[in-house]
Formats: sequence, C-alpha cells, structure tokens
Amino acid sequence: MYKKINLPVLLFSNALILLTTNQSFASANFTITPDQQEIFPVSVYPGGIVSAYYTVTNQTRSIRKGYKIQGQPATAVQNSTNPNYCSNPIKLNGNASCTLQLDISGEAKSGFALCNGSSCTTASVPLNVALQTTVTVGSYLNSSGGLAPLAYYGGGIDWKLSSPLPLPADVIQSLAQQSSFLNSIYCNKAVHYCAAVGAYTNNAGGPNTFAPLSYFSTDNGAHWTLSTTLPLPTDVSMPADTQSSILLGVTSTSSEEPSYAAVGYYNDNTGGTSALSYISKNGGKQWELSEPLPLPSDVITPSRKQNNLLYGISCDPKGELCTAIGSYKNINTSTVPLSYTSTNRGRSWTLSQLPLPEPTDAPSQNQQKSVLQAISCNSGGHCTAVGYYYNASTGITPLSYISNDSGVTWQLSLMLPLPDDVITPARRQKTYLNGVFCGQTGLNCSAVGYYTDSAGTVAPLSYTSVDGGYSWTVSSSKLPLPADAATGALSNAGLFSVTCDGAKGLCNAVGYYTKMGATAGYFPLSYTSTDGGITWAVNPNGLNLPADATQAKQTARLNSVN
Repeated sequence: MYKKINLPVLLFSNALILLTTNQSFASANFTITPDQQEIFPVSVYPGGIVSAYYTVTNQTRSIRKGYKIQGQPATAVQNSTNPNYCSNPIKLNGNASCTLQLDISGEAKSGFALCNGSSCTTASVPLNVALQTTVTVGSYLNSSGGLAPLAYYGGGIDWKLSSPLPLPADVIQSLAQQSSFLNSIYCNKAVHYCAAVGAYTNNAGGPNTFAPLSYFSTDNGAHWTLSTTLPLPTDVSMPADTQSSILLGVTSTSSEEPSYAAVGYYNDNTGGTSALSYISKNGGKQWELSEPLPLPSDVITPSRKQNNLLYGISCDPKGELCTAIGSYKNINTSTVPLSYTSTNRGRSWTLSQLPLPEPTDAPSQNQQKSVLQAISCNSGGHCTAVGYYYNASTGITPLSYISNDSGVTWQLSLMLPLPDDVITPARRQKTYLNGVFCGQTGLNCSAVGYYTDSAGTVAPLSYTSVDGGYSWTVSSSKLPLPADAATGALSNAGLFSVTCDGAKGLCNAVGYYTKMGATAGYFPLSYTSTDGGITWAVNPNGLNLPADATQAKQTARLNSVN
C-alpha cells in the first residue's frame, strides 16, 4: 500500500525552502517579524485559542495588494476583524506596516509566507506552538460523607477527570471518616511523569490524625498509582492516634529524570511540629526521608512548643539546587518565615540566612505572624516566595520576597498594592497569596490568592510582576466568576495555585467557588490567561465531579496545578 501524499502542500513546503534559501540573493517585498509588544505564544490549551502577532512591513515605495498568508497549518487562521490590523488579503502602501494576527487552536509548528502568485516572503520566525497539558489536584466530598482525592488532566479549558484514585490499604475503614486529599502536583512533561502529594486518615491513627499520601502517574495525570507507604521520622509522635504527617509541596528535581522532592510537616514525640522532607529517585513510586532538618537558632523552646512547617519547594531543573519555604515559631512566640536550601536535590538541607526582614508595618516582635506559602525558582538562581502577614492593624496583608542566590539570602519585595475594592478599615482586611509562578527565563511572574472585598465577600486575587517579584501589579479588574456562582453574601471564591508555559504567556490558575443555592457548597474553579496573568477568563465548561460526589454541601477544591 502506498502512503498518500498531499502534493500541493509538499510542493509549497519545498517552495518555502527555496524562498528561504534564495532570500539573500533577492530583496523581499515585505518583512514579517514577531510583534515585540506582544508575547509570542509557544503553547495552547486543548480547546483553547492563542494569538500570534507579526508586524508586516512593505519594504517597497509602491502599494502592494492582493497578498495572502499561505503555508500555515490548518490550526492557524488569520484574524482580520480588527480594522487596525492587516486586512485579508493584505494591502499596504509603500513603506507602511500592519499587525498580522494569527489565531491558533492547536499544535502549529510551521513557517508560512505572504504570497501573491509566485511573489512570496516568508516569516522571519516560524510558528512553534505545542499543545500545553496541565494537571490539577485537590479533593471532593463523596456521597458517603468522606473527603476523597481529586485529579484532572488535559489542561486549562478542556479538563478531563483522571481515573479514580485508589486509597491506601490502611485507610480508616469508616467511609464517612475518611479524609484523603492532595495538596500539590508536579509533572515532568519531558518523561511524562507526575507526582502528587497530600495526606489521608489511616486505620491506626483514627479520624483526627493524618499520614503522608503520594501518587505517581506515567501518562501526564490520566491514571494514578499509589506510591509505596512513606517512611516516618524516628521521632514521630506516639502512640499512633497522636500522629499527623502531611505533605504540602512537591517538585521535580531534574528535567531529564523522574526524580522529585516533597515537603510538609509532622508531629514529633515532644508534642511539637517539625519540618518534613522526602526525595524520590523513581518518579514518586518510592520515597526516602531526607536528613533531619536543622532548626533556626532563635526557634522557640522547649521543643513541644515548636511549630515548624514547610509549605512549598522549588528546584533548579538543570542542577542540584532546591529551596523550601514555610514558617516557624521563634523565641518571641512570633510566627516568622522559614527557608532552607539544598545543593543535593533535597537529600539534606541548610538553613537560609534568618531571620528574614519583616515589613515595616508588621507588629512588635512578640505579635508577628508571617507565613510563606509558595515559591518559584529559575535556573539562574532567582527565587520568588509569597504568602501573608498580619500588619499592625491586625489585618492580613500579602507578603513577597525575592532571592538571587537560590534562597540563601532574601530581600523583602516592595509593599504590594491592594485591590481598589478591598474592605476597609485595614483591620478587616484578609488578603492571602497562595501560589506563584515565574518563568525559567526572564523575570515575569504571576501570583494568586484571595481577598475580602468591600462587600465582605471573599474574591479571587491576582498579581503580575516584570522584575521577578520585587514589585507587583494587582489585577485592574475583578476576576469573573462562573455563571452558576453564588452572589451577594453567599459569594466566596479563591485561588490556591498558578502555572504558566515556557514563554510565561499561557497561564492556568485553580481554586474554589461557591455555587448558587444555599446548600450547594464549594466547587472546583479554573481560569486561563493568554497574557501572563494580566487578565483571566473563567473556565467556560466547568469541571465535572466524580460520579460518587455529593450534590449537597460539597467541599470540592483544587489546591495545585502544574
């Protein structure tokens, strides 16, 4: 059987090669270059659309008309609805320019040309847009009254439920008392591996205790397998019904191998809470404890009063460096930021330079409460960490730090502006940052959370930064909510996590919202952005819950996306 070949496409592809080869020998009528004022897309979510913008310039002194785009993939279509952009066909006066908009709805990896008959000019930079797959995790309330792990894959707009996640064999037997949830997800898309972590109630401990929970996926989140039971530290609290060990953050430690590091906290045998860290060398199938983490010199004593937690972790995917952040209680009984660095992918940890500087409007030393909840580091050693702190008025304010040495030392960011409709006075403000993402190249960042608005309701919050998180810009308008969201006093929505593509243009943020109806409860919330988090569109399709989800007083939420 002979393979069918589309001859016109093949001939045109050869023509593009010839044109590219011969451009140095003949002066082209046009130049077609990416618009420097716009983010050049590198990915698109399944079911979504991104736009690539080019500047087309007539290099001749005479009018040129009747030129059409040719050779682009079927997923890229010229959009000429904006009267200020290039028309279709393109018509340009001598030495004039216009903006060419190509709407891309799928993978588009091809050059293209502007042609009128045999007169063609190829674009200086071809399209190179891939499908962006993301995975998100959290929890939902099932019909038995238990909390169960929740996962979706596919990404951004066209979310698909992952296969049901199996529970550990030693999960508490009472269905109504089961509480299993996922707090963090990280996917190494180069090797199709994902790891997700959280906690569950086991049979030994009872309904008020938790053990670490971990899953791994080898197909980018479509199906999940339980990890081997995670070992606990030797000084874990005993007896079993006093144990609580929870994982809050996970990240990849290599761009080429399925290796991961995870952090959280556990209750130790003194009655205090200690930082917890694991590493996995086989994609999350098995985990081993990191070496015990050193304590800050000003940590509160005795140890039964300690409250040391790690919320987030980020590693340089091209090296050995990792940074973990959280909070601890110091000798002044204040809760303050905690930071560690690792030079061996999380096997052992070193304390960062502590204490971290506090905002000028933080209260006196024995009344402080400052927590770092999320971190993002790039391969150049720049890290951005976000969270919240109580100000002198006892209101809760967003907090941000930056580091240029992978978290060894930290600098306080400028004070973050608050939304125009934030509640007043300051003592009533509750503004949290829960997630942050910064690109591997450049200094563009996006951070998300929630705040209390002037009506007293909780609303999603978004910031962007162009200097690595040193200064932040708050969203100029309120984020839209789904059509079935509750309104008025029942409205309640927030964001916990954000991720973006390599160009820091296409972003996805997740969280929760309340549905209309007094007993409906909380449901998964998802947004997408095509401008790096400046503006957001709510997921138009909604996210279907598993078949066994309760329809009343639901508590579903998405805690992490990657």
